[in-house]
Amino acid sequence: MPRLKYILGDPYPSDTRQTHTPRMDAQTDILKRGLEHAGRAVLDASALANLHLGPKVIGRSVAGRISGRLKMLETIVRRLILVLALNLTLAPAAPRAAPAEPKPEPDLPDGVELAIFPRLYSRRLKLLPARQVIEGDFPDILRTLSGPASPHKLMARIAALRRVIADPDGHALRLARSLKRLQKHGEPRPAVGAATSAFRLSPELGAIATLLPAQIRAGLDSWESSG
Repeated sequence: MPRLKYILGDPYPSDTRQTHTPRMDAQTDILKRGLEHAGRAVLDASALANLHLGPKVIGRSVAGRISGRLKMLETIVRRLILVLALNLTLAPAAPRAAPAEPKPEPDLPDGVELAIFPRLYSRRLKLLPARQVIEGDFPDILRTLSGPASPHKLMARIAALRRVIADPDGHALRLARSLKRLQKHGEPRPAVGAATSAFRLSPELGAIATLLPAQIRAGLDSWESSG
């Protein structure tokens, strides 16, 4: 896949023949470094309970600490991808090819049945949360109960984050297309909350996280006028 081009200003310009400027390159570099620091923070969170070794149970207290860190990182990664998506130049979508006709099922011997196993669920990081968000958090059950906890949901969240961080260009492109469809249908522009305090994860990630809300609002300034 060719390297994507990021621009500043109107997220959906009509002229796609724009060149990079030092300011554009600096912004892209900051976003890429933010994803690199987020990736390290994900590994640090996993190391709190050695989740890379695949334990069957972990302490409920450490599970709560990992969950808190992942919640911060999920917000930061969503915003990093959103800034990349808002600064993409979208080319016209190519027409989809007609689906191929399914191949006939092979005949099975008499008395033999084909066993169909259910698909394993693969968690995905939702890059564009629902518009209606209930403010306030419910008490963290992981912190209020004692005893061992299953790490499977935490491991699925970590895997989802790592997939996005490993392919930011692809996820930004898909998100940019989703935003374009919402804008075309007259949907209200996405809302962004206050900056996430991530300085306890790392000073660099904390500094980058504070810049993201302003960059997102700037990228959405022309939402109503360019739909």
